[in-house]
Amino acid sequence: MRLSPLLLALSSLAGCCLLLGVLLNQPVLFIVAVPLIGSLLSVASPRRAMQIRTTLQVSPVRLCEGEALTATLTLAASVPVPLVEVLLVLPSNIVLTGSNRLVLMLEGGRAIRRTLHLRTIARGRSKLGHLHVRVSDRSGLAIREAETDRSVEIETYPARIPVRHLPHPLRPRSSFGNYPSSRVGDGLEPGEIRAFVAGDRVRHINWRASLRLGRLHVTQYHQERNADVVLLIDTYAEAGGPAGTTLDATIRAATALAASYLARRDRVGLVELGGQLRWIRPTSGRSHLESVLQALLPADVMFTYVVRHLDVVPPRILPPRALVVAISPLLDVRFGNALKDLAARRFDIVVLAISPVELTRRALGSSPVTDLACRLWAVERRVMVEDLRGTGLTILEWEPEASLERALADVGRRRPGRELVL
Repeated sequence: MRLSPLLLALSSLAGCCLLLGVLLNQPVLFIVAVPLIGSLLSVASPRRAMQIRTTLQVSPVRLCEGEALTATLTLAASVPVPLVEVLLVLPSNIVLTGSNRLVLMLEGGRAIRRTLHLRTIARGRSKLGHLHVRVSDRSGLAIREAETDRSVEIETYPARIPVRHLPHPLRPRSSFGNYPSSRVGDGLEPGEIRAFVAGDRVRHINWRASLRLGRLHVTQYHQERNADVVLLIDTYAEAGGPAGTTLDATIRAATALAASYLARRDRVGLVELGGQLRWIRPTSGRSHLESVLQALLPADVMFTYVVRHLDVVPPRILPPRALVVAISPLLDVRFGNALKDLAARRFDIVVLAISPVELTRRALGSSPVTDLACRLWAVERRVMVEDLRGTGLTILEWEPEASLERALADVGRRRPGRELVL
């Protein structure tokens, strides 16, 4: 139990009346102080009223950014409670439609339910259910406070971005998949036309070419294979503000690419390069997407002077024939050096460069100085990107506010021809 501000004010006023009554010898002041003292003596401690049972039910507990959830708060007490105030503490990635403060009156033995409508705004793991409860008597002079923890863990995954145009690997694996290889056999994509020899299948005969050339010819088809895809995300540095950062855009892009590649029956792995070096072994299957999402949830920027080297990553995590899709704002030179090292080791690399300029401009606000600095920064980044392209890297630039599909649409025009030696 603690004293309320009203009780402290009444106590001060009664004390002042008594003191002035003695000093000025005014009986009227004593008469004024009598009802004030009576109010102070009549304060009833709400000890029994604090026996309040609280429960919190949240649904759903696993959702994506921008999706809605509901929290149902139930309060009950064995004795009547004149006034109860409940404050629900909200995590940083969850917002509430309305107020998170409830004021109500409880009847003895009767439960009251209140439903709150919430919405997630950012990825991550968070806990919802920390409550501050305040109970006061009818006079409002005595207050009793407590904290209860009915926390429910909520997992918010990055928003799903549909992607159809994906970077194709130059060196697919030997397993059946969706990428045409240079080897001929059963497939859907036609290749060269050659003369018919003994052992060729009749269904491969190209009748149009055979009639035109006067002898039988067959169409050769490219075998279709799948690929190893390793998503390399940069957690060295980030830029932006509360409305969105380059790391948030990186995680969204990695989620979209992982889901799209796994839908094509490719093997997808993950390597986080930054303040820490973490990885997931390339595997296929729908259940593997859950593992990738669980690994992306805690991804965060950690400041460090340590230079992480990818040569310590085991070959089973970073296969030599894998397609490495690097997602980075290219803010730290250490990540750029790691890309150059992979290119020197003849890895098949596609870099999705996330522009931090507009995110930073939006976080700082529009002003002449900010606009000039952002223009100079954009020129500096253009020079850096061209320098990386000079090393043979395929770089796709993406504005986070634009469509990811548009950034990946022209990937075929920036890639070299298909490698024939498999």
